[in-house]
Amino acid sequence: MTQVLTVRIPHELLSKAEARAARLGLDRAKYVRGLIEQDLSKETRQPKHKFGSEDLIGSVALGEGPYPNRCVRELMRARGIAKRANRWR
Repeated sequence: MTQVLTVRIPHELLSKAEARAARLGLDRAKYVRGLIEQDLSKETRQPKHKFGSEDLIGSVALGEGPYPNRCVRELMRARGIAKRANRWR
């Protein structure tokens, strides 16, 4: 059994959605249902963000491991501080 979904959207957005549905040969409900199904069918999603240290993997020799994010951040912070200190000498 299908359920009813009520969504409030601005008139301009509704007009654009109806026009797009018409161009695709769909009614409004089929168009919206298709968008929802398409979104939910995406199995792999990219994370919204990643840790900055992940960009640095393999780019510098860090010495002895292990390399959890906390250790990498501390090492990179210390190197940045040393680099800035040497710049002013």
